[in-house]
Amino acid sequence: MYTVRMKSHHDSTGLINKYFPDKPVDVNYFNQILNIVPDDRDKAIYVHTPFCDKICSFCNLNRKQLDGSLDEYTDFIVDEFNKYGQTTYFKNSKFKVIFFGGGTPTVYNPIQLEKILVAIKDNVSLTEDYEFTFETTLHNLTPKKIEILQKYGVNRLSIGIQSFSDRGRVFYNRTYSQEEVIKRLKELKKSFVGDVCIDIIYNFPNQQVEEVIQDAKIIKQLQLSSSSFYSLMVHQGSKLSKDVDKKEVVLNEDVNKDYQLFDSFLTEVLNDEEYHLLELTKVARKTGDKYQYIQVRNSGGDTFPIGNGAGGNVQGIGVFRMNKQMSFYSMYSEMHIKMSRLGGIMQFPKYSKSDILSILSPEEYEYFYEKMKSFQEKHLVIIENDNFSLTKKGVFWGNNMIVDISTYILENIVKSQQI
Repeated sequence: MYTVRMKSHHDSTGLINKYFPDKPVDVNYFNQILNIVPDDRDKAIYVHTPFCDKICSFCNLNRKQLDGSLDEYTDFIVDEFNKYGQTTYFKNSKFKVIFFGGGTPTVYNPIQLEKILVAIKDNVSLTEDYEFTFETTLHNLTPKKIEILQKYGVNRLSIGIQSFSDRGRVFYNRTYSQEEVIKRLKELKKSFVGDVCIDIIYNFPNQQVEEVIQDAKIIKQLQLSSSSFYSLMVHQGSKLSKDVDKKEVVLNEDVNKDYQLFDSFLTEVLNDEEYHLLELTKVARKTGDKYQYIQVRNSGGDTFPIGNGAGGNVQGIGVFRMNKQMSFYSMYSEMHIKMSRLGGIMQFPKYSKSDILSILSPEEYEYFYEKMKSFQEKHLVIIENDNFSLTKKGVFWGNNMIVDISTYILENIVKSQQI
């Protein structure tokens, strides 16, 4: 059905604004929102640390190589929590999720790390079933840092493994061999009480099916709580993109090979029913990771962003923190909120008619259902008992389907408004 695969939900960024632009607002309006008692939607906090002590070859995210002290940035994050902690929004909210992304948030030294976590303890109230995540790497997660993280309630770690294959680890510029990585993960599972999750990126040059199957087997052997699994993406500005431009690296662009690797990984992970497909790009143990961060985001909850490069949304206001001095704010249109929630729910492998009707109007649902029937004819989805279940190929092409169905609904809505 498709010849080019959209590998991430980020591929649809900006689609809604093409039809229904956001309305820019200023910081004063945002501050007014923060001094009104918030509604009861689920809430998360995202904290961005734009520093790494080692840069992955494929990465172009908002981060830079650490080349000095992080004292100044630590104080900035602490000041942000102290400032926002005084608002009505924070005082009247119980947050379901805190997520430290990056970069590498465990790049802080123990003193800096504790300083930030104390500020959170002093300013943030959490729900009883909260999820508190730190992204990390094995080489800078010391026993002392693990002790501090657990002292302040961190209960989930997300580790950038990318590949257990020694060939893959060299390509991605990761630290340690497969043997050492497995050893350290085993030690971590003994010392950390909580979910230990990893990332896998497949389809590096000349990757063999046996290598993705090996990744899947190791995930199960270690009983890791979950693993994301993304096909390699080339981001402009990364070392990899420059190597590709210079023809020093030749990537696999054959979508059939991409699917073969995807299918082999997923089949191996799911073959004994200990793991299940949590969303389009994540598998999890059935007794393990709930990944509440994505649940909050995809269900239309708030994500309060803190730190340079952090983005989110607060009570219908989009927020992006460019740097310490500059943030951008925009008021989401009703259609933006609807379509964002639709795209979020379609990140899961199964959803119901009632789920969709809670978002779309009857007219919009007709457009949605019409498109879903065409996907069923192409064996991407199964429509049964008012449920929509993606086939394995539907999971593979899931982000393409989201863009297709969103575009179809939006174009039909625009046309009906013009009549």
